[in-house]
Amino acid sequence: MSDNKTTPFPTAKNRNEESKRNTAHADTLRPAAAPGDTSDSTDRESASATEHNHGHKHSGSHGDGHTHGGLGGHVHASGDRLKWAFWATMIILAVEVIGGSLANSLALLSDAGHVLTDVAALGLAWFAAVQAQKSPTLKHTFGYHRTGILAALANSVTLIVIALIILVEAFHRLQHPEPVQSTIMYISAGVGVLVNLGIALGFRGGEGNLNIRSALLHVLGDAAASAGVILGGVIMQVTHWYIIDPILSVLIAFLVAWGAWKIVRETVHILMEGTPVDFQAEPLLDYVKTLPGVCGLHDLHVWSVTPERVALSCHLVIEPNSSLSSGLHLIEQIKTYLRQTFNISHATIELETAQCPCTSLLCQDTLWERQPADQKHTH
Repeated sequence: MSDNKTTPFPTAKNRNEESKRNTAHADTLRPAAAPGDTSDSTDRESASATEHNHGHKHSGSHGDGHTHGGLGGHVHASGDRLKWAFWATMIILAVEVIGGSLANSLALLSDAGHVLTDVAALGLAWFAAVQAQKSPTLKHTFGYHRTGILAALANSVTLIVIALIILVEAFHRLQHPEPVQSTIMYISAGVGVLVNLGIALGFRGGEGNLNIRSALLHVLGDAAASAGVILGGVIMQVTHWYIIDPILSVLIAFLVAWGAWKIVRETVHILMEGTPVDFQAEPLLDYVKTLPGVCGLHDLHVWSVTPERVALSCHLVIEPNSSLSSGLHLIEQIKTYLRQTFNISHATIELETAQCPCTSLLCQDTLWERQPADQKHTH
């Protein structure tokens, strides 16, 4: 029987041992330097290992600027916030279900339905944060960070469905308003406001994480809805206008649906590998054109693993007579520009000395190209 266990990436110790073995093996195969050849031996070794028979040179450096220790700590902190928020929201749910039933308030029960989705949302987000701490494997080379994106999408779609259910029930209540125990209504909602505001304060600083932001949207939306329920309860206690209860339900439903729709659009854009909204190709091309020895740029791809983890890959065409060391220097210049301008710390740039034919659907046409210097004077 075959072993279906997922194979992890090699550890640092194993990589170091393998590197030593490869270095020792390379020493026996390294060609002798030609007389008068003063080029760096590392360049010759790297070139022999990376130059392909089709004229490409590949850089194995990806420039991942994230440290695993810092990332793990950030994700762990997010998980603790979500766990605390999950149990606090369970308290709100119990209070509003009991209070809504005793008060015969559709607005409060609608808010309880919203809180129920909050419980599911926070539970999924908590699970996603735990999954994101798992190390990448050979089957999942980007790790499990997209779990949070999927959870955010599921949460938001569920909220839209709940909003539609609230609208249907509110329509019936608008036709036939029912008496409401307003005192129980606004006391129960007041508990929800206080707890939700406490949860929101606990989420401060984590808004850059889409999963945290989705959960924060749930919490703030519920706090606003509960505040509206309190106001409605006070008005009904004074005026006995019980039609306010279904009207509040409609407002809550639209508030929930609008916020959820924005998250749906963002998560679908990420899952479709869409270009991040804050990235513009034109400034990058303008910068590359200023670099000496660069002849062109094509096959540019930019995508988000998560909103805070953006990756980029492209083909960089350099002068045919360029050395490998000069090409690697160009790569480092571009990576520095990407980090400082777009906060892109994971870039894979492939060096070429001639334009490769774009036969793949994923390979874009040339974005920019100029004639190599040694061909400008050819008649």
